[in-house]
Amino acid sequence: MEHFVAYHSAQRMGYEFKPTGKLRFLSRKLGLLKKAIGNTVWVVQGIPEGKKTTFSLCGAYVADLVDVEDPSSNLYVISGHSVRDFVPPMPLNGLDWFPALLKSQSNFSLGFNRVSDGIVVQALSTLQAGDKPFSPAVLPDIDLPPAGTEGATHLVSHLRRERNRAIVEAKKAATLSAKGHLCCEVCGFDFFFFFSDLGTGFCEVHHLMPLSAATESITTTLDALAILCSNCHRIIHRSTPMLSVEELSKVVNRGRP
Repeated sequence: MEHFVAYHSAQRMGYEFKPTGKLRFLSRKLGLLKKAIGNTVWVVQGIPEGKKTTFSLCGAYVADLVDVEDPSSNLYVISGHSVRDFVPPMPLNGLDWFPALLKSQSNFSLGFNRVSDGIVVQALSTLQAGDKPFSPAVLPDIDLPPAGTEGATHLVSHLRRERNRAIVEAKKAATLSAKGHLCCEVCGFDFFFFFSDLGTGFCEVHHLMPLSAATESITTTLDALAILCSNCHRIIHRSTPMLSVEELSKVVNRGRP
């Protein structure tokens, strides 16, 4: 299922969006509206407060129909039924993944638009399922040794390095452009070849110099990253000092013709 955003500007429209259990949104993007049929449309509202805008999530809807609203101005209306109404609306400004959504939607200047960022899609899917807001901060950090306090029932982690997702996506894009695939540089495993569409665009990106070794912010280039499968990535980080990609490749490929 694909995800789309319908942005409601309370200032421009003259009223705040109130969830009613039904979707009704006006746009001139007929082609994009048609592609949204059968998929999830998220209504995001922006309300100005001084020099800032407070953004909130009002509801998730499955689009059912696109119809002509005003033939003279090429205005169309997309309608659908509610999957989940957020009453009151869910504040978005403080969520970890929201800046990525804001940037990809050009500060919501695009009105109705597709959502393509993987982290954002995962976060929205979590909300659609009725779970607590997703935060990428809870994902394990493979480049760092475990740091936490173990109790009888849970592990509390205390340290996380700041990451730049853009450089990771750029590494994937550059590798796909140059090689046409995202094969592990150690063992050659290709998630797309093995899992078909489920593995499209999936791999892990390894820092040749672990972030845990940095004492301050560093500039990471594409040459400082490697494409790895999940198994090889974790095996590399099991040793101290950390194995290089070349060293693990020798282990994996020994005895092979």
